[in-house]
Amino acid sequence: MKTACFIPIKSNSERVPGKNFRTLNGKKLYEHICEHAKAAGVFDDIYIDTNSEEIKHYADRQGFLLIERKEELAKNTANGNDLLVHHLECCPDYDYYFQLFATAPYLQPETIRRCFGMLVGSGEYDSCFTAIQNYGFFWMNGNPVNYRPEILPRSQDMTPVTEESTGLYGISRESLKRYRCRIGRRPYLCPVSKFEAVDINTEEDWKIAEYIGAVHWGKRT
Repeated sequence: MKTACFIPIKSNSERVPGKNFRTLNGKKLYEHICEHAKAAGVFDDIYIDTNSEEIKHYADRQGFLLIERKEELAKNTANGNDLLVHHLECCPDYDYYFQLFATAPYLQPETIRRCFGMLVGSGEYDSCFTAIQNYGFFWMNGNPVNYRPEILPRSQDMTPVTEESTGLYGISRESLKRYRCRIGRRPYLCPVSKFEAVDINTEEDWKIAEYIGAVHWGKRT
């Protein structure tokens, strides 16, 4: 059995300019998840998909494999499914394909190992992704999603809404080929804390990540 992890890191970012190269808690953003993927110690190979010369040099120094980012997959119209299907086509010989993101800097090695073990070791699932459980009062298109306003429940008794943290995805080769999607039909939803679920896509997200990181490591009260 062979497994691979793919970490896409673009040189450009529209909503947060230069995001992947900014310093967060003493390291460039992209370094956090790369180090955590390596520290997890579960993948046969780790690839970095990039169009950045700086990150290419980093990948070479750290012993990561490299995929040159296709021009069309560097556009904002590309998504995680497109990328993982492309990685399957580039590297078709793995049994399981995992995807990690630089925008999730606080996803920990032990969580990566837990997700990996549930997907690869249990035999129950064809895919996995990290997620958080939300117990709030949710609405969509003007309608309540998880409660009836006229029968107001206690928050602890509510049906939680599961949200993908967009930090980690994993899927078997068979399901990825069949569905061409990073989530199959029998996914394991790997619960993570809100700390690990930090996902940086806006300037506000960046400020939140800085504050949470500082508090977590005792640099701020």
